[in-house]
Amino acid sequence: MRQKFKIWLRAARPFSLTASIIPVTIGAIFAGKESKFQFTYYLLSLLAAVLLQASSNMLNDYDDFINKVDTKESGSSSGIIFENLLTPEELSKGGRLVLALGCILGLFLAFQKGFFILILGTVGALSGYFYTGKPLMLKYRGLGAPLIFIIFGPLMTLGGYFVQVQKINTNVLLLSIPVGLLTTAILHANDIRDVYHDKKAGIKTLSIIIGRIGSCYIYYGLISLSYISVLVMTYYRITPIWSLFCLVTLPTALKNISKLHISNGFTYELAALDQETAKLQGQFGVILIISILFSR
Repeated sequence: MRQKFKIWLRAARPFSLTASIIPVTIGAIFAGKESKFQFTYYLLSLLAAVLLQASSNMLNDYDDFINKVDTKESGSSSGIIFENLLTPEELSKGGRLVLALGCILGLFLAFQKGFFILILGTVGALSGYFYTGKPLMLKYRGLGAPLIFIIFGPLMTLGGYFVQVQKINTNVLLLSIPVGLLTTAILHANDIRDVYHDKKAGIKTLSIIIGRIGSCYIYYGLISLSYISVLVMTYYRITPIWSLFCLVTLPTALKNISKLHISNGFTYELAALDQETAKLQGQFGVILIISILFSR
């Protein structure tokens, strides 16, 4: 039983789940500065977001396998199917079940907190399903990066906020920018690494469309703009002065940028760049959350 749980946990790609945890938490904490913090609803909204992301990760693994985007040689999936830990059908059914659970939670939150949550949840669920699922297969058409920014930036941050206070705040949308950019950088790092295998599979990610040099500049820009946005928001007092502590993660960011800069094309040297970028996003996000939490 424990071994089976570990397999499913691995299929969910836990290292990436900060992508949903951070924005929902930022939105909820920011709302807590305006009214009483509803911890139970925060946990429910967080669980719904994590379930939707985990289901997308599982279904993405399945779709990439079926469409021959992932192979044993590419090493870009969770490896669950290739190691015969789960069959493709089991992974697909599991992903759909997790998606259904996330949708049920979302419907409950919409019933409790308003129709706007239903809109956000529907957009999130459909985006996760059609990220690689037929007929849209958005990632395979070069739309992965902008979609990820929207979902893991404004949508989830605003969702975490709205569940608490049932209103929209433009400052929350601004707060979503740095974390959304870093989350997009995780996906972009993954796409840069996988260009060779993605080309063989006949799909077109953003990295394939704009080429190596353009892809590198996009990554540099995503990382740089994350820090610049915090500086600007601090200057205009949208975020507290303590949010400048996010700058302590700069060495990690520069290390990732350097790794990409000196890599010889799309090579094995970039194998862990997506995970390293996920660590950066997590560290940056936690510091931003703490700075908001302890601000007046």
